[in-house]
Amino acid sequence: MRDPFVVSSITWHEISGKIDPDNINLVEETLLENLNLRDYGDLMGIAFIYIVKPTGNEIHQEEFTYSRKKKELYIQIRLPYYEVQSASTNEVLHMMANKYLQTMQERLPKKKIPGFNWISFVEDVRNLFERKGWLQEVEAM
Repeated sequence: MRDPFVVSSITWHEISGKIDPDNINLVEETLLENLNLRDYGDLMGIAFIYIVKPTGNEIHQEEFTYSRKKKELYIQIRLPYYEVQSASTNEVLHMMANKYLQTMQERLPKKKIPGFNWISFVEDVRNLFERKGWLQEVEAM
């Protein structure tokens, strides 16, 4: 993996501008600049890919896998296409942050990654996203 935190997306062309490149880069840079993955244990990288495709497009499936050999997590998680389509770019950023945190909270405990303190990691992600204001409701304009 090129960096400890990699954030990307698989999107439908009509809504890709709400995800890429600004929101993707912002989430990735925020994680890279504020968290040191090695502080939480023996995990070398987390790749988080947002899937934003219309209902019925099942080519890309959700996935949450851990490679013991590489010590990396690979995650593909859906954001609701029609909600993203009708949301502002800022609202989409909030959706992305919430989905990242929710995914880590729900799925990391089930993975049981040896030597990885997922509780501290999730708490630090939550605190970081709260400081950024990304976990708050976005006021309608």
